[in-house]
Amino acid sequence: MASRELGENIEVIMKSVEQLRRYISEEPWLECPTDEEFLVKFLRARKYDVEEASKTIRKYFRVKQETPEMFENLNPYAIPYDAACRKHRLVTVSRMRDSLGRGVVLLKIGAWNSRICSLNDFFRAGLVQVEWLLLHQDVQVRGVVFVLDFKGLSVYHITQYTPYFISKLLYLMQDCYPIRVKALFVINNPALFDILFGAAKRFMKPKLLQRVCLLGRDVAKLNTMLPRDVIPEQAGGTHESYDYDKLEKELQSKAKYFDDMNRYGYRKTNRRGR
Repeated sequence: MASRELGENIEVIMKSVEQLRRYISEEPWLECPTDEEFLVKFLRARKYDVEEASKTIRKYFRVKQETPEMFENLNPYAIPYDAACRKHRLVTVSRMRDSLGRGVVLLKIGAWNSRICSLNDFFRAGLVQVEWLLLHQDVQVRGVVFVLDFKGLSVYHITQYTPYFISKLLYLMQDCYPIRVKALFVINNPALFDILFGAAKRFMKPKLLQRVCLLGRDVAKLNTMLPRDVIPEQAGGTHESYDYDKLEKELQSKAKYFDDMNRYGYRKTNRRGR
């Protein structure tokens, strides 16, 4: 699959990793992992365009520095997992892959409110789980599908999901993260959704916009495409019995990875001591 989808083979990996290391070495203020596992994740996201992978790495660490409210101390122990995931199921990463082998993430956009957690904490919980998902090589190659559930969307949400906030999330997704977004399935979208979608369109690249699928209340259509654990029981799924305890343990088992990543980034002095 990696060979067919990305043109990947051992020779391409070795050559591209060495080139990418040279690009990174030219950025003396950036302290960044240079191991093959980390770099290949970005190379796959950019189909082995080394220059584009280098740009993405720089944006990844730059945006982490510029938005501490989203990234400071980002790890599985520093998110409101119990409230956001176990109790209210705002973020769910499928335990399976979809019919095309892609990772699947469910975000309940319309179910969030500030009594559950802050808006930043909601998306920090999502970021931790997306980062964890991207550690899986099959997901790096085949990509990720997002299911955006807008059930419960109200005027309150419109005041919180501002154009600035939407633009920030789309910038992360499209420019800063080593993620191949293959589809955005929008479900339970009421008339108010058009306001948010109108704002989002201004910040979406044509390729991503083409991958938006508006399903409305016809959630059952997902049964032919996505794993049942992100589909509600009333639509033929098993989402209500999802094992959040098991996922939490798996996330926490990668705490060292997150702590290590938090130590990297742009420095005030460069690696050459200037």
